Amino acid sequence: MGNLPYKILIVEDDPTVLELLESCFDDGNQLLTAFSIKDAREKLKKGRPDIVILDRGLPDGDGLELCAEIRKDAQYQSLPVLMLTGKAETTDKVLGLKLGADDYLAKPFDIGELKARVEALLRRTDELNLRRSIKKSLWKY
Repeated sequence: MGNLPYKILIVEDDPTVLELLESCFDDGNQLLTAFSIKDAREKLKKGRPDIVILDRGLPDGDGLELCAEIRKDAQYQSLPVLMLTGKAETTDKVLGLKLGADDYLAKPFDIGELKARVEALLRRTDELNLRRSIKKSLWKY
């Protein structure tokens, strides 16, 4: 992935899936893990990650609640969120995207596809941040 290391917040309550995701992205990235919405909120307060990989079925609610919260908070509005969930119906995907997810991938998933989607989101975010920084520096003159 582009500008390593990225800070990746993985919100997943299934230890097996979490272990798989950790091994998938543990190549120089800083991995933060959360097992619940409450835990994820605490991790977000401690510092902004570069991307959130978010499950829907969490012990204390639907991950879409957290996704909607992220989109309402000005400091996190541009934070990429990839929903990674067992809810695979088209209506679930549409709802996730409408509530602010940048991408939605159903379980079971292909590791290569997941990595490609995460890389695309990070690349797009890096490019957007670069454009914003250039614009800000131009306004100085």
